[in-house]
Amino acid sequence: MSVLWITLKGMFFTALTAAISENLVFVRAFGMGELDYEDFTPRRALEEGYIVTLMSVLAAASGWMGRWLVGEYLHLPNHLQPPVFLGIFTAFFLLIMGGILIWRKKQGKVTSKKRYKLHTAIAFGFLPLGVLLVTGFGTGGMGEALWMALGAGGGYVLAMLLCWSIRERLDLCDIPKAFRGAPILFIYLGLLSLALFGLVGHQLAL
Repeated sequence: MSVLWITLKGMFFTALTAAISENLVFVRAFGMGELDYEDFTPRRALEEGYIVTLMSVLAAASGWMGRWLVGEYLHLPNHLQPPVFLGIFTAFFLLIMGGILIWRKKQGKVTSKKRYKLHTAIAFGFLPLGVLLVTGFGTGGMGEALWMALGAGGGYVLAMLLCWSIRERLDLCDIPKAFRGAPILFIYLGLLSLALFGLVGHQLAL
Protein backbone atom coordinates (compact mmCIF):
# COMPACT_ATOMS: atom_id res chain seq x y z
CA MET A 1 0.00 0.00 0.00
CA SER A 2 2.83 2.41 0.84
CA VAL A 3 4.53 1.76 -2.51
CA LEU A 4 1.26 2.43 -4.33
CA TRP A 5 0.70 5.65 -2.38
CA ILE A 6 4.23 6.90 -3.10
CA THR A 7 3.80 6.09 -6.78
CA LEU A 8 0.43 7.86 -7.03
CA LYS A 9 1.75 10.88 -5.10
CA GLY A 10 4.77 11.12 -7.39
CA MET A 11 2.56 10.86 -10.50
CA PHE A 12 0.22 13.56 -9.16
CA PHE A 13 2.99 16.06 -8.34
CA THR A 14 4.71 15.34 -11.65
CA ALA A 15 1.48 15.95 -13.57
CA LEU A 16 0.79 19.11 -11.56
CA THR A 17 4.30 20.45 -12.17
CA ALA A 18 4.05 19.67 -15.88
CA ALA A 19 0.64 21.35 -16.19
CA ILE A 20 1.75 24.51 -14.40
CA SER A 21 5.05 24.67 -16.26
CA GLU A 22 3.43 24.10 -19.65
CA ASN A 23 0.88 26.84 -18.99
CA LEU A 24 3.58 29.29 -17.91
CA VAL A 25 5.82 28.47 -20.86
CA PHE A 26 3.27 28.49 -23.66
CA VAL A 27 0.61 30.92 -22.43
CA ARG A 28 2.09 33.83 -24.43
CA ALA A 29 4.17 31.91 -26.96
CA PHE A 30 2.35 33.32 -29.99
CA GLY A 31 1.80 36.81 -28.61
CA MET A 32 3.76 40.01 -28.94
CA GLY A 33 5.05 39.93 -25.40
CA GLU A 34 3.64 42.47 -23.00
CA LEU A 35 3.52 45.35 -25.50
CA ASP A 36 0.22 46.67 -26.78
CA TYR A 37 -0.21 46.29 -30.52
CA GLU A 38 -0.60 50.05 -31.00
CA ASP A 39 2.66 50.71 -29.16
CA PHE A 40 4.56 47.88 -30.82
CA THR A 41 7.47 48.93 -33.03
CA PRO A 42 10.79 47.25 -33.90
CA ARG A 43 12.52 49.61 -31.46
CA ARG A 44 10.18 48.63 -28.63
CA ALA A 45 10.69 44.97 -29.59
CA LEU A 46 14.44 45.40 -29.20
CA GLU A 47 13.94 47.12 -25.83
CA GLU A 48 11.72 44.33 -24.56
CA GLY A 49 14.04 41.73 -26.08
CA TYR A 50 16.92 43.25 -24.13
CA ILE A 51 15.00 42.81 -20.87
CA VAL A 52 13.94 39.28 -21.83
CA THR A 53 17.55 38.34 -22.55
CA LEU A 54 18.74 39.69 -19.19
CA MET A 55 15.95 37.84 -17.38
CA SER A 56 16.80 34.65 -19.29
CA VAL A 57 20.44 34.94 -18.22
CA LEU A 58 19.29 35.41 -14.62
CA ALA A 59 16.99 32.40 -14.98
CA ALA A 60 19.81 30.27 -16.41
CA ALA A 61 22.08 31.16 -13.50
CA SER A 62 19.25 30.42 -11.05
CA GLY A 63 18.49 27.06 -12.67
CA TRP A 64 22.14 26.03 -12.61
CA MET A 65 22.48 27.10 -8.97
CA GLY A 66 19.26 25.31 -8.06
CA ARG A 67 20.49 22.11 -9.74
CA TRP A 68 23.74 22.32 -7.80
CA LEU A 69 21.89 22.98 -4.54
CA VAL A 70 19.52 20.06 -5.08
CA GLY A 71 22.32 17.71 -6.07
CA GLU A 72 24.67 18.62 -3.23
CA TYR A 73 22.38 19.23 -0.26
CA LEU A 74 18.63 18.80 -0.76
CA HIS A 75 18.44 15.58 -2.82
CA LEU A 76 14.82 16.19 -3.80
CA PRO A 77 12.83 14.13 -6.34
CA ASN A 78 12.24 15.65 -9.76
CA HIS A 79 8.71 16.86 -9.08
CA LEU A 80 9.86 18.93 -6.06
CA GLN A 81 12.83 20.58 -7.76
CA PRO A 82 11.04 23.31 -9.82
CA PRO A 83 9.93 25.22 -6.67
CA VAL A 84 13.60 25.40 -5.63
CA PHE A 85 14.61 26.79 -9.03
CA LEU A 86 11.74 29.27 -8.97
CA GLY A 87 12.51 30.34 -5.41
CA ILE A 88 16.13 31.16 -6.25
CA PHE A 89 15.08 33.01 -9.39
CA THR A 90 12.44 35.01 -7.49
CA ALA A 91 14.94 35.94 -4.76
CA PHE A 92 17.47 37.16 -7.33
CA PHE A 93 14.78 39.09 -9.21
CA LEU A 94 13.49 40.84 -6.09
CA LEU A 95 17.03 41.64 -4.98
CA ILE A 96 17.98 43.16 -8.33
CA MET A 97 14.70 45.03 -8.82
CA GLY A 98 14.86 46.35 -5.27
CA GLY A 99 18.40 47.59 -5.86
CA ILE A 100 17.37 49.29 -9.11
CA LEU A 101 14.38 50.97 -7.48
CA ILE A 102 16.49 52.23 -4.57
CA TRP A 103 19.15 53.53 -6.96
CA ARG A 104 16.58 55.29 -9.14
CA LYS A 105 15.00 56.84 -6.06
CA LYS A 106 18.36 58.21 -4.91
CA GLN A 107 18.90 59.62 -8.40
CA GLY A 108 15.53 61.36 -8.19
CA LYS A 109 14.00 59.23 -10.95
CA VAL A 110 10.46 57.91 -10.73
CA THR A 111 9.69 54.37 -11.91
CA SER A 112 6.16 54.04 -13.22
CA LYS A 113 3.98 51.16 -12.07
CA LYS A 114 3.45 50.17 -15.71
CA ARG A 115 7.20 49.74 -16.23
CA TYR A 116 7.55 47.74 -13.02
CA LYS A 117 4.65 45.47 -14.02
CA LEU A 118 6.20 45.06 -17.47
CA HIS A 119 9.51 43.90 -16.02
CA THR A 120 7.76 41.53 -13.62
CA ALA A 121 5.58 40.06 -16.38
CA ILE A 122 8.61 39.54 -18.62
CA ALA A 123 10.65 37.94 -15.81
CA PHE A 124 7.93 35.40 -15.08
CA GLY A 125 6.87 34.99 -18.70
CA PHE A 126 7.22 31.95 -20.91
CA LEU A 127 10.84 32.33 -22.01
CA PRO A 128 12.75 32.97 -18.73
CA LEU A 129 10.75 30.25 -16.95
CA GLY A 130 11.38 27.88 -19.85
CA VAL A 131 15.12 28.59 -19.62
CA LEU A 132 14.91 28.12 -15.85
CA LEU A 133 13.37 24.64 -16.17
CA VAL A 134 15.61 23.49 -19.02
CA THR A 135 18.74 24.64 -17.18
CA GLY A 136 17.58 23.23 -13.86
CA PHE A 137 16.95 19.77 -15.30
CA GLY A 138 19.90 19.92 -17.70
CA THR A 139 23.40 18.54 -17.35
CA GLY A 140 25.56 21.33 -18.79
CA GLY A 141 27.77 23.78 -16.95
CA MET A 142 27.25 27.42 -16.09
CA GLY A 143 28.81 28.63 -19.34
CA GLU A 144 26.54 26.46 -21.46
CA ALA A 145 23.51 27.67 -19.51
CA LEU A 146 24.41 31.32 -20.08
CA TRP A 147 25.00 30.80 -23.79
CA MET A 148 21.65 29.05 -24.05
CA ALA A 149 19.98 32.01 -22.34
CA LEU A 150 21.62 34.48 -24.74
CA GLY A 151 20.55 32.39 -27.72
CA ALA A 152 17.00 32.14 -26.39
CA GLY A 153 16.84 35.92 -25.94
CA GLY A 154 18.13 36.52 -29.47
CA GLY A 155 15.62 34.06 -30.88
CA TYR A 156 12.85 35.82 -28.98
CA VAL A 157 13.79 39.16 -30.54
CA LEU A 158 13.76 37.62 -34.02
CA ALA A 159 10.38 36.01 -33.34
CA MET A 160 8.97 39.34 -32.12
CA LEU A 161 10.19 41.11 -35.25
CA LEU A 162 8.75 38.33 -37.39
CA CYS A 163 5.34 38.69 -35.70
CA TRP A 164 5.49 42.44 -36.24
CA SER A 165 6.32 41.96 -39.93
CA ILE A 166 3.47 39.48 -40.32
CA ARG A 167 0.91 41.78 -38.72
CA GLU A 168 2.08 44.72 -40.80
CA ARG A 169 1.57 42.68 -43.95
CA LEU A 170 -1.78 41.33 -42.80
CA ASP A 171 -3.03 44.88 -42.17
CA LEU A 172 -2.69 45.49 -45.91
CA CYS A 173 -4.77 42.44 -46.84
CA ASP A 174 -8.53 42.07 -47.16
CA ILE A 175 -9.04 39.30 -44.60
CA PRO A 176 -12.50 37.75 -44.09
CA LYS A 177 -14.05 38.88 -40.84
CA ALA A 178 -14.07 35.38 -39.34
CA PHE A 179 -10.30 35.08 -39.75
CA ARG A 180 -9.20 38.49 -38.52
CA GLY A 181 -6.94 38.77 -35.50
CA ALA A 182 -5.56 35.64 -33.88
CA PRO A 183 -6.96 33.04 -36.40
CA ILE A 184 -5.14 34.44 -39.43
CA LEU A 185 -1.99 34.93 -37.35
CA PHE A 186 -2.01 31.28 -36.31
CA ILE A 187 -2.57 30.21 -39.93
CA TYR A 188 0.29 32.40 -41.13
CA LEU A 189 2.65 31.15 -38.42
CA GLY A 190 1.60 27.57 -39.09
CA LEU A 191 2.45 27.86 -42.78
CA LEU A 192 5.74 29.53 -41.93
CA SER A 193 6.55 26.75 -39.46
CA LEU A 194 5.87 24.14 -42.13
CA ALA A 195 8.23 25.94 -44.50
CA LEU A 196 11.00 26.07 -41.90
CA PHE A 197 10.29 22.48 -40.95
CA GLY A 198 10.80 21.47 -44.55
CA LEU A 199 14.11 23.34 -44.75
CA VAL A 200 15.40 21.66 -41.61
CA GLY A 201 14.32 18.24 -42.80
CA HIS A 202 12.39 15.50 -41.08
CA GLN A 203 12.77 11.78 -40.66
CA LEU A 204 9.96 9.58 -39.41
CA ALA A 205 10.67 7.73 -36.21
CA LEU A 206 11.06 3.99 -36.66
